[in-house]
Amino acid sequence: MSQTSKKRKASESSSAAPQQPKRLARDDSVLAEATSSKLGLSSTSSYSLVNLPSSASKFKKRDIEALNITFRGASENDVIPSVEVTTIPQEYILDGINRSLLRSPDFNVGNLEGVSDDDAKTFIDKLHDITENSLEAVGTSETYTDSLVDDLLRVVRLNTWPLKIQNHPPCKLVIDGETCVSSEPEFVVKKRNFALIVVDDKHLKNVKKAGLATKFGETQIAIEILACGSENTRSLEKEIYIDQTIWAVRVISTYVTFYKAEIPAPYWKELVDGLPQEQSFEIQRWPPDNGLTTGFDLSEPDGRRAVLTALSKIRESLLREGA
Repeated sequence: MSQTSKKRKASESSSAAPQQPKRLARDDSVLAEATSSKLGLSSTSSYSLVNLPSSASKFKKRDIEALNITFRGASENDVIPSVEVTTIPQEYILDGINRSLLRSPDFNVGNLEGVSDDDAKTFIDKLHDITENSLEAVGTSETYTDSLVDDLLRVVRLNTWPLKIQNHPPCKLVIDGETCVSSEPEFVVKKRNFALIVVDDKHLKNVKKAGLATKFGETQIAIEILACGSENTRSLEKEIYIDQTIWAVRVISTYVTFYKAEIPAPYWKELVDGLPQEQSFEIQRWPPDNGLTTGFDLSEPDGRRAVLTALSKIRESLLREGA
C-alpha cells in the first residue's frame, strides 16, 4: 500500500471514530488542513466544520466561501431603505469643516466660527483626533474611532427606545448544537432583543496590514452578521426559521461603508445541521467599491451628510417594522 493510501485510510478512520470530541477535532483543524494539502485535495472538498476559525477576527476569504456567503457592490437603493426622513442632524454636517482643516497644526475646535452646538463641537474634535493619528503605528488609535462611532450612533438616535446599542456583545454562531465561532462586534444595535445592525471599526493601518486576505475586514463583517443572526434565531425559543435582514457598518478610520444582508429562512434551516451545501446569501455593499478609503469620509461635509442620512433612514425603517 502506498504512503498516500495509508494517509487516506488513517484520515477516514479518524473521522469515522465516534468517540472523537468535536472540540478536539477543531483543535486539530490546522493539522487536518495541512494533511489534505499534502494529499492534493482541493480546499473546497477538504473544508468542514472543524476548519472554521473559532474567532471572527481570524476569518479569511476561504472561510466565508465555505459558508456560501458572497459580497456584491450595490447602489444606495439596494442597501439603504427608501424612506423619507426629516430628522437628519444638520448641525453635524458643517460645510466649512473638512480634512484639510482638521489636519491643520493650529486646529482648535474652540475657535471655530458658526459651530454653536457643544455636542457637535465634541464630535468634530474627535474627528480631529482620528485624522491626526490615522497614520500612526498599528493599534494606536482604534480607541479614537470607537469613541467617535459611539457618538455617531447616538446622534442618529439608535440608542433610543425601542432601539438600543450594545458595546462588544458576545455573539455565537451555533451549528449542530455546538458553538463554532465566537465574535464580539464593536457595536450591535438591537430592537428589543433582536440584532439588526452590526458595527465594526478599525484603525487604517490594522486593516491595511491584513489587506486582501480579509477583504479589508469584510470577512469579519460577514461572520459577525451570521453570528448575530444565529443569536436572533435562538432568541425565538422555538423550532422556527425566519427571513432576516441585518445591516452592517464598517468604519476604517473616518471611512464608512454600509452593508445589507438578506438571509433567507432556508439558509438558517440548513445551517443548523452543518455547512450549507444548497443555500447561500449575498451581502450588498454601498459604496460599491471595496478598499481602505472607498467609504464615505466623515472628515468631509459630503461624507458626513451621506452617513447621517443613511443611518437616519435605516433607523426610520426599523421603527416602521412590527415589534
